[in-house]
Amino acid sequence: MRNGAKNQALISGRIVYGSDGTDVYAMKVDSSGNQQIELLAGTASIGNIGELPQREPFIFRPGSSALASSSATTGMVLSGVRSGGATVASTSADTTVWGTEVVYEPARDGKIDGLTTGGIISGQLTIGTIAAAATCLAKHTARIRNKSGTTTTCLFLSGTVAVGATTEVYTTYDIPYLQTTATFNAIPFGIAIGVQSNEAGTAAVARIMESSYIMGEFEPGT
Repeated sequence: MRNGAKNQALISGRIVYGSDGTDVYAMKVDSSGNQQIELLAGTASIGNIGELPQREPFIFRPGSSALASSSATTGMVLSGVRSGGATVASTSADTTVWGTEVVYEPARDGKIDGLTTGGIISGQLTIGTIAAAATCLAKHTARIRNKSGTTTTCLFLSGTVAVGATTEVYTTYDIPYLQTTATFNAIPFGIAIGVQSNEAGTAAVARIMESSYIMGEFEPGT
């Protein structure tokens, strides 16, 4: 064989064979153009290659801001300036107010790690909080779910965070390889944060910051 010949394409119509060390397989295409793997020891096909489960990585940034610049904190910003998602404000003392759910919905969907329960996600959630007027003590919580499903609380109500009206305070919570549940186990999914204050009225205002992320792997089609 000439040098480089082994890397040349086979003549059109030739069947390509492969082996896993035990069995030999034929790589074929049916009349619809679907690629198939066929076990030569029998006549049964073992499936369409495109349908075989295969994990794909994902990363979701729920605190991302708009590309189009409409203020000093959207679009491109000066290095060191923080941006984030939509805000949610407290309404009465010691009562949780939930923000708008942010949904991750790419073109492909499937279960995280291909599992109904026990898939793994990791990452971090950074929440920025500021007081609407004077100072207050804020608390955070978060919930997650499969799109339009039942929510699971993934961040229990936090300890108090002292905030004032001039400086936003950033609090980061780790997602330390958490296991998925029957109510959150797949893509697409959504997450929302909640905030409360020890003061009545619009006292604490919170948002998910752009550095937040949730990552893992999923198996499309499962």
